[in-house]
Amino acid sequence: MDFTLKPVFLLTIVLLYVAINVNAIRTKDKMYENIDASKACFRRLNATHQIGCTSKRGGSTGVIHYCRSQSDLDFILKNGTAPPYVPVIPTNLFTMSNVNRLKQSSKISGVLLYAGDENPDYFTHEQQCPNPESSLKGTCKASSVWNPHGTGLLYQDIPFPVFFVENEETIKFAKECFDKYNNHSFSTQRDRSLCSLQLTSFMYAATNSSTCIRRSNMITNLNPVKFCDPLGDNNAWASLFPLVRGPNLTEPIRDVGYIVVAARMDATSMFDKTEGAISPVTGLVALLATAKYLKTILPTDENFTKNVLFVVFNGETYDYIGSQRFVYELLKGNFPTKSKEFLPEIRMDDIDLFIELSQLNKTETVVAHYLSGTKLKDFLLKLRTNKGDLSFDEAEDSLPPASVHTFLKNRTNLPSLVLADHRGPFLNPFYNSVYDNASNLHYKYLNLTKDDISQSDNIQTHVQKVATMLAKSLYLEITAKSYQGPEDVADLQFIDELFHCYLENANCRVHQAIQKLELNTQPISLYIGVEVAPNFITTLIGLTLGWVTGDVTGPGNRNCTNEPKNYALRYYNMSRSLDDLNTTMCYRITMNFTEAVSPAFIIDGYDWSSGQYSTWTESIWGDIKLRVFLKPSAAHENMTIAVGSMVFILALLLVYFVKSRAHILFAPQLPTLAPTSC
Repeated sequence: MDFTLKPVFLLTIVLLYVAINVNAIRTKDKMYENIDASKACFRRLNATHQIGCTSKRGGSTGVIHYCRSQSDLDFILKNGTAPPYVPVIPTNLFTMSNVNRLKQSSKISGVLLYAGDENPDYFTHEQQCPNPESSLKGTCKASSVWNPHGTGLLYQDIPFPVFFVENEETIKFAKECFDKYNNHSFSTQRDRSLCSLQLTSFMYAATNSSTCIRRSNMITNLNPVKFCDPLGDNNAWASLFPLVRGPNLTEPIRDVGYIVVAARMDATSMFDKTEGAISPVTGLVALLATAKYLKTILPTDENFTKNVLFVVFNGETYDYIGSQRFVYELLKGNFPTKSKEFLPEIRMDDIDLFIELSQLNKTETVVAHYLSGTKLKDFLLKLRTNKGDLSFDEAEDSLPPASVHTFLKNRTNLPSLVLADHRGPFLNPFYNSVYDNASNLHYKYLNLTKDDISQSDNIQTHVQKVATMLAKSLYLEITAKSYQGPEDVADLQFIDELFHCYLENANCRVHQAIQKLELNTQPISLYIGVEVAPNFITTLIGLTLGWVTGDVTGPGNRNCTNEPKNYALRYYNMSRSLDDLNTTMCYRITMNFTEAVSPAFIIDGYDWSSGQYSTWTESIWGDIKLRVFLKPSAAHENMTIAVGSMVFILALLLVYFVKSRAHILFAPQLPTLAPTSC
């Protein structure tokens, strides 16, 4: 063995150990401090334009300027000496007029939003008439808008990144950095190092949906680039009674009418954060509570001439994506499925009544909105009969933004109504925003058991009264007689748990009952997302709907899910009740999903300018990150460039000198031994 190799071998081992065990950080990354808990505004597109925000490809940088008031923001726009700036502003300054001023200024490279010391009185960047192009004409007028506080900023094209930060420690850190380096001698800011932000949220899509889809479909190499995806997910639906009969439950039932009870499941905001406490959660909880109570009180062994379809639509925020696709399939004869072997074909004319549950916050009155000319007087009388101590009113010739618009566009005489908490404009000042949360709903988790009764007047008891009124009215509609049984009201424990699931803790008792995965303790976003990445909350809502409308076939067992299944019936092991999660029963459920992707994306040669269907897409993006760093002064930057340039030039000269004299500097070594005799 050549022992001269031993030091080289040891050195190699040391270098390998260092490479494996030392977390190397690139020098350029050491200058940044990452900020977590930030939500970015991102870009969406439709057939005509793009909305939302984007940064530069490598991120947008700017000097922090902490603003407490309008005068602080005005100061940098007029007197800022070290642009570009990233103003850190409270939400009450994020108005249409201020955003327009920021867009017109060359001194702004981004915006960081924080919540401020107090909740704003209102904060909604939805339009004053939501979904104006997809709703019935004349249902929202300039003199009487539905969302009076709406700024429309959600639909603006903002050429710089905007981030929303909830974490108070993050804002405190940014303020301390601003006070230490930036908050003095504003006239000489360019002459010193300044605390700055890098906001990275580059969006790849541009122009509009048709352009983006066309670019994404172009195959120019072996790895095609995608620029955007259609918004989409699934709708969830279930029938109160099975759609099939017979000894093997394979004979389709074709001679019944249908009552559709609908709600929506999606919300949105400018930022990647949606809770939707008032809209849509109150309506969604009311639908699920109604389904559970109606299933409890209605006998299942009678052949009724009416069935109830509970439908939860997805994507309604963006021009009624879910209901448009649902109606499209109804008109094509493809609902519940294209195959007519096991299920009846349900068409638009088979719907006898359409009831939608909209925003249902605890207010003085629940209002039934409907258009005149529809045959609703009989059912409205049933609602009044069963309202109990709930205040109930009617608003004729009034129809707020809701999924029913899609149905009425295709069948104008459909008997339909919308139950809501408002007669005129929305009472929700945070519609489609980050502030539509449990706090502003005034929800507090009661953690009830089955027999507990809440004595307080809260959102849970209010929704209980709405669900009870609707379920008893549906009972009267189906059976032609009033309910006189022992179950007098809807399940308050179930309602309380549902609010807890959607607003506070996804790993709640309801979700533990319907599936056995350990979920995150944070609420799941209700944003629809894109069709290639379904939102798990859709599955959870669908399983919950199946649980409360399903029939128990026996004890839970491993063979339950192996029962013969088709599109009409499915079998799941689920808990017996919220108080008995460990006892599993085998449930036969009618719940299923239908696609909630706009027909515009499946129709060959669709005319993008027609406005017939929703055309919303979401841009693809890379990294979303927010970082703080210390930006050197202009003089320091210039000196760094100068010194670097000089070193580069000297290095070139040195290399040239060494190369030109290599024969002198590196003379070949003469052999010291005589050549071997060959």
